[in-house]
Amino acid sequence: LHICRAVCHELHRRGIPQLMSLGVGPTAALEAVGGTPSRWLRARQKMKYTAKEEFTTPAEEKQINSLYTDLCSRDDEVREKAAESLASLCKGDRLAKALAKNLTPMLHGLKAGESGPVKLAILGALRSITEKGHAISVATHAYALLPCLKDENVLVQRKVSALYRVLAEEGAAAMVARDVTSIMLCFEVTQANGVSLMAPLEALSAIAGAGGGTAVARVVERLLGGLRDPRPKIRTSTCATLAAIARGGAKELLGSLGLSAEAQSDVLTSGTLFEMLVVVALDDKDDEVRLTAADALRCLPEADPDTCDQTRQRFPQLVERVQTLQKTGSAKGEAIEIISSAMGMTSGEACVICQEPLHLDGGPQTLLCGHIFHRKCCDQWFEWVKKCGRSPSCPLCRAKTSNPKDAILCFRGLGPQLL
Repeated sequence: LHICRAVCHELHRRGIPQLMSLGVGPTAALEAVGGTPSRWLRARQKMKYTAKEEFTTPAEEKQINSLYTDLCSRDDEVREKAAESLASLCKGDRLAKALAKNLTPMLHGLKAGESGPVKLAILGALRSITEKGHAISVATHAYALLPCLKDENVLVQRKVSALYRVLAEEGAAAMVARDVTSIMLCFEVTQANGVSLMAPLEALSAIAGAGGGTAVARVVERLLGGLRDPRPKIRTSTCATLAAIARGGAKELLGSLGLSAEAQSDVLTSGTLFEMLVVVALDDKDDEVRLTAADALRCLPEADPDTCDQTRQRFPQLVERVQTLQKTGSAKGEAIEIISSAMGMTSGEACVICQEPLHLDGGPQTLLCGHIFHRKCCDQWFEWVKKCGRSPSCPLCRAKTSNPKDAILCFRGLGPQLL
């Protein structure tokens, strides 16, 4: 009792009751008079602010329920205003979290036959919720997005495709990968109507880049139709999507892919994706398309540095064409450099025997000592050494070898007799 009296006396002396009577909180009152709030009071204030940030008030819950009711109204204007209001509420972190807990009432705005403005507003609200860190909650209800991919309104198709892209980027790529076929169909429909959309291709690229390359690879045959689109941006986006598929875990699958007769063109001979991308990188009229196609073919197995010899042997017509372009100098830029590098035909080094680029005259060969020459030059060198009665050796370092046939290794790999 004596302690309580002493505390009350000290509080009155500091003037805290007067400050609190003016509407100042206990913590602020103690700080104003130079005191320190107790641990219990600080914890209480923290819980109060935390609850304010985490939970909705009864008034806000009443407002959300009222908007859900208006969303089911028969009046188009009432539904549009309700959808726009929900989209505005989703821009805040706290209300976005509250709405993400129960998305079923909001999805009524995406039903078949609903007006375009309502669908656009609801899709915008779902995108805001996704960007606030609730992609899993939205992806769980991805089944409600499928009718929007088939909607007659192009704006709705673009909006829902952009939502799929955001879902993939926010960590829900595995959950929306099952809708790859529907997204591809959306692109094909818009392309057939003459209004090709980039949004579906960007969505496929995002899904593939997030680890869903195998899922997107199932529609790669249909995706190649984008390379014949008259719009350069669509062709560029198609090449970027192919690169994302290869980087997303389907590199070997694309390497073993054989194109159907419909996907092939008159200039293709073997019907492979690698050859098709090389043709696009060489023949397309747009610089950005050529560069993107060259970057995409660099992701394929045929461009692996360890398989350059096999790639050149597999595509002799492409090798001859690239050599012609390099000799005439008619093709310049980064695209032709990428193609030459992917096929092991870079002109940066020259054979020290004939002083010609290593990619010419049958391609490069590497001796046991590590020096690189033309295969034809090596054969002529060893024949001349043999006629002179000397032991076989490297033309540069004179490293000796017992057998001239064993002295030559395949470029970037060992010969089969030495494995």
